[in-house]
Amino acid sequence: MNLASVIQAAGALREARGGDGLEDPYVEDCLERLFPADQITLTELDWRHRRGTLVGLVPAWGAQGEEEDYDEDAHAPFWDHFWATINCSYTERIPRLRHEVTMTEDFYSARQWHSTGMYTDYIRPGGIDKSLIMPLPGPAGIARRLLFMRGPGPSFTDKHRSAATLLQPHIADVLRLQARRAATRSLTARQRELLQLVAAGHHNRSIARQLGLSPGTVRKHLENTFARLGVASRTEAIAKIRPDSAWY
Repeated sequence: MNLASVIQAAGALREARGGDGLEDPYVEDCLERLFPADQITLTELDWRHRRGTLVGLVPAWGAQGEEEDYDEDAHAPFWDHFWATINCSYTERIPRLRHEVTMTEDFYSARQWHSTGMYTDYIRPGGIDKSLIMPLPGPAGIARRLLFMRGPGPSFTDKHRSAATLLQPHIADVLRLQARRAATRSLTARQRELLQLVAAGHHNRSIARQLGLSPGTVRKHLENTFARLGVASRTEAIAKIRPDSAWY
């Protein structure tokens, strides 16, 4: 593992938190140099409804921040074999491994892997042979991972695993901040300020004193804020602006 490259990637992630996040070109370049791969993809698997979102980082797909259109028919074989394929479903099946960075070889020998339905029906036609999987925190029912994938040839190594483990909290932090920013994008600065005070446990009179407003004005601001967020209570509003609070 090249520790200097890991530190460089962590720095790039910190700088990208307020911008494009994982899709920042410098971040993508750092990841590609640390983990030489044919594809690097951020996936969010909704295993309850057999759907997912895919964001290709290397190679990049579409415009900045654009997700790949999810073709249900094309991905049907994946879901048919998902639960039976332990290196795909381990984060949901084995709680103690939920946060562990893994490689295909942790679960299967090459011969075993190449005989699975997942490989023959779904992975091999896409030209992929091996993967390094970095689990990331996500909403309940969503298996979020950063996938580093290679075709036939050299496998990922324990050095790659160690580097991924060191970067895992930095990448999770980027996703957390992006989720909060996306959730509050429709709010005014005043509405965001009010909700931060609500989240800190302040009641309307306390908020009014701190902001130099009347309690009635605070109440009206909150009513407008709830309407904009499509919620009916303080609890629902906080859950909406902090979607990561339910992440495992």
